[in-house]
Amino acid sequence: MRSGSGQHDAIFRAIARRERREVRRRWRVFAILAVAVLVLDQVTKITVRAALEPRSAHQVVPGFDISRVTNDGIAFGLFPGRQTAVAILTVLALCAIAVALAGIVHRNVIVAAGAALLVGGSLGNLIDRLLHGAVTDFLDPARWPAFNVADIGIVSGAALIVFGLTRDVPEDESGG
Repeated sequence: MRSGSGQHDAIFRAIARRERREVRRRWRVFAILAVAVLVLDQVTKITVRAALEPRSAHQVVPGFDISRVTNDGIAFGLFPGRQTAVAILTVLALCAIAVALAGIVHRNVIVAAGAALLVGGSLGNLIDRLLHGAVTDFLDPARWPAFNVADIGIVSGAALIVFGLTRDVPEDESGG
């Protein structure tokens, strides 16, 4: 019986080690994607601020411009002129997200990726608010408010989190 018990213990330890490796891998995915979104967002905004005057536009194709738009509100220009309140709400939201993420990133790699996009984008827009007093938007499709890489990260990240939480991803499908 002892050898059977020892084998079970060894199996449980091996399973625990594998689970720890998976969680570490998901946190690495999270960190890499969050930094990538943040860097891409900041580089594109720096480029737009250097290349275009405020409120100027460059047509890429009919119906889609690269425009330098300053958004001193939140999504779609809501709550304009309230940068301090928006920055404080963003910091509080990021803190709440961080607490929630600590509990959900382990679920699967889809949730980890979504969380990373959301955090990277939120940090990108927060940096703009703190350093420039407003967010620089530049992707400007016709009949839709201008947005930026951070906004894409935030929206895509939220969608991936919802998708990942509503789906049970088998280990082999999540890369494990």
